Amino acid sequence: SPAAHYMMGGVRTNSWGETNITNLYACGETACTRVHGANRLASNSLLETVVFAKRTIERTLDDERGPTQTDAAGVRLSQCGTTAESRPRRPAEAAGSPDAGALGRPLPVAEAVLSLTDLQTLMWEKVGVVRDGTGLAEAAGLTAAWECAAIETLDRPAQELNNLGLTGRLMAEAALMREESRGAHYRTDFPDSNDDWQRHIVYCRDA
Repeated sequence: SPAAHYMMGGVRTNSWGETNITNLYACGETACTRVHGANRLASNSLLETVVFAKRTIERTLDDERGPTQTDAAGVRLSQCGTTAESRPRRPAEAAGSPDAGALGRPLPVAEAVLSLTDLQTLMWEKVGVVRDGTGLAEAAGLTAAWECAAIETLDRPAQELNNLGLTGRLMAEAALMREESRGAHYRTDFPDSNDDWQRHIVYCRDA
């Protein structure tokens, strides 16, 4: 899907499709296998689907399988109620284990509850093909606020909507942090590529 190509990321896996959650696997468009670099193409995604789907099935039959390890240098995604600095991290700062958090701001009542239409509009307008820091910060702030306001429920449609909101936040936060343009990630305020950013951004949530 086009949205996956803008993100150029996904759920981090090892070469067997395993995530760092036991018995949770990902492959194809969902996964980030790190075998194709930053500018992934549709043909690459098809290759990943065919190859890693087979490897994932083989791995489930292995009694000695185990999940990948959490990346110690991963960027910690702040939880609800913890306010982190909204300034984008530059490569030298991001090399450690910084916190990532969107700028908190008062939200109009109409924006306080997540809806699919509002999320789609926000992502298209602020995290679409052409991006800038102001729009990305707004998207990151709003998706973080929606996440904090989300009500825990066992209702599948509500859970799927909350997951879409979290995915949108991850995309906005990562694009805000990456102060350069690379592949399909184009920022009008940072139009050139920066060799210091030839690396992945891995997010993890604090335990």
